[in-house]
Amino acid sequence: MLSSVSFAISMISFFLTALTVIFTYRFNRITIRNTAKQEHQKMLLEVNKMMIADPLLWTIYDDHPLTDQIEETPELKAKKEALIYYYLNYFDVVCEFYNKHIIKNKTDKQTWDAWKEYIEYFIGRSSQAREIIKRSYNLYENDLSNFYRSIIEKYEPGKETEESHGKLVV
Repeated sequence: MLSSVSFAISMISFFLTALTVIFTYRFNRITIRNTAKQEHQKMLLEVNKMMIADPLLWTIYDDHPLTDQIEETPELKAKKEALIYYYLNYFDVVCEFYNKHIIKNKTDKQTWDAWKEYIEYFIGRSSQAREIIKRSYNLYENDLSNFYRSIIEKYEPGKETEESHGKLVV
């Protein structure tokens, strides 16, 4: 009788432990995704703050009205280049998360698709960003370099040179 009670208690403990593991795993997956999304949004807000603080940074975009009206000083060029690298490093974090750190569920796939559109929008509107990327392919992992390369090819078909494939071109 005592052994059957012990067995029943062991089985109940086992099932409760298994249930706890499942709930903890699901909770952790949700928490990781939500934390990452919040961090990505914070980084985007940081970029927005920089651009509000210095409206000339909007001239990283070829189609912005200020671009043709402002003389580009060495200081402005340096600021724009720094902002573009900030964006590219930011995109690296986002790409890494969605393509290496998680197994994407339906929502993640939709979120990643939105990020891909945003990244393409940024690169497509900024010839300076495309030039920086082309001379910096080797600074990024192959998957990210190839992703950038595919976007650039879409906006500048046939402009890539053999030198820019996987090598630093200065």
